[in-house]
Amino acid sequence: MQKITQYWLSGLCSILLLGASQLALADAREVVNESHNVSANEKIYIEVMSGEITIKAVPGNKFSVSGKLDGKATGYLLEVKEGFSRFEMTMPRQVNYGRNDQKFLAELSFEVPVGSHVEFKGVNGNVKVSGIQGSSQISSVNGEINAGDLANIVKLTTVNGAIKVRAASGNVELNSVNGKIDDEGSSGRLRYEVVNGKIKGRSSAEEVSISTVNGDAELDLTGTRQLKLSTVNGEIAAKLRGVSSPRISGSSVSGDIELTLDSKLSARVDLKASAGGKISNKLSKDQAVKAKYGPARSLQFTLGSGDGSVDISTVSGDIKLEKL
Repeated sequence: MQKITQYWLSGLCSILLLGASQLALADAREVVNESHNVSANEKIYIEVMSGEITIKAVPGNKFSVSGKLDGKATGYLLEVKEGFSRFEMTMPRQVNYGRNDQKFLAELSFEVPVGSHVEFKGVNGNVKVSGIQGSSQISSVNGEINAGDLANIVKLTTVNGAIKVRAASGNVELNSVNGKIDDEGSSGRLRYEVVNGKIKGRSSAEEVSISTVNGDAELDLTGTRQLKLSTVNGEIAAKLRGVSSPRISGSSVSGDIELTLDSKLSARVDLKASAGGKISNKLSKDQAVKAKYGPARSLQFTLGSGDGSVDISTVSGDIKLEKL
């Protein structure tokens, strides 16, 4: 009987200890639920160090935030005054996360006016942003940016994360280090920059500029009239549809540039390759000429009336021209 009692007490202690440990892991995050009247073109600054963040533009002139703060947050700051709004989740100076802490990162949803100007800064977390027609400047260090239907001025930046954007328009700038950029349906003026990453873009922007370092890019462009290309130790492949007289300029160092252009191209073409670079031309029967001294090659010719221009140079890289 004494043994049975000991087993029963031992089991009870185990249950109590388990319950205590579960209580210790209970969600104690601070809940946020605020809404304020703001101007239609409010300038809104949001800073959240970690977590899953959603920023959505909605009809009406309200700025609202709801959800839960990071489990390690010390609180938050919310200021709304004379056309400027600011939300900041406050954190200790030094924060260390364990395995269980990952369950208690911030989960916050923001609603902003459609015509507002929004700037967001994060460190460890993912951001979803949509519908803002004023301006959007979204940056994250270790996280993904997923954006849709942004207009006017759009600047998305990550360090160790991917950028996925749909239907951005206006002056669009996408930057990533150690990440991938996936752009679908952008228009206006577009700039890509990537280091140690990849770019995949389908765009109807009239002006496109792209720069890669140790990164590759694959572009499908429609209606682009001006295209600037630059790569170091990377590859850029671009198809350009719907324009017979574009203005294209580009350069590469130990990298390759491949252009697929309209079969009715009207342009002056000037290609230069040095330090062992190669030139392949399938737009015409013209072929590159080797320099009298050294490994340099060059090719110049005119198609149609020569209304547009294609000026590409490379050092230790290849240039390739194809027809659509």
